[in-house]
Amino acid sequence: MTLPARTYFEHLKAYVNSDYIMDDGAGGKVVLAEKYFRREDVKPQVRKIELLLPGAGMAFKLDHDDFETAKRTSKPALFHFLDDNAKPWSKRCDFVIFYVNGRAFHADCIEFKSKSLAAEKIVPQLKAGMCWVASLKRTIEHYTGDGRKIRLRKFVFAENVNPDPYIDENRQLNADPSIRYYHFDEVQGQSLADLHNTSVQEI
Repeated sequence: MTLPARTYFEHLKAYVNSDYIMDDGAGGKVVLAEKYFRREDVKPQVRKIELLLPGAGMAFKLDHDDFETAKRTSKPALFHFLDDNAKPWSKRCDFVIFYVNGRAFHADCIEFKSKSLAAEKIVPQLKAGMCWVASLKRTIEHYTGDGRKIRLRKFVFAENVNPDPYIDENRQLNADPSIRYYHFDEVQGQSLADLHNTSVQEI
């Protein structure tokens, strides 16, 4: 059964494991946070990006970054009934934000990088994020009958000051034109509805 966007969001919120929800979208915004190391750091730094929501929304953190636990060797499996050791489904992007914008339902997959825009890490991680969204959507549909088209976009946020060798005139990655690059400073405090990506995939 195809549900209105807001109804589908409420159903999705009821079905998902709250352990993965980083921000429930209260107050019309989500804050994405990730720990990272610089060469000169003794302790990890925390990067936080605030994004405004055009409607109801919530942010998932798929890529756990707990530096205190087993030196980052143990991540909870995304699919607990499947072996997660070096399998395609063990890859994941950092964040997925689900949100309602008017009558449409959206999912934005976001990867944080420091300076590197190397395709060999960004492309497979964001592809895996898209696969996770598609898998979640189909699992819910198989079990409950709840259905809805999802408009999905992929982004990489980084602090690269000279991204031109890696992006085209639309600021999409040369290695995968479905991925849009933004500097962290460009997106801080912006509305998701105002972020541009020439590629929107429907799943």
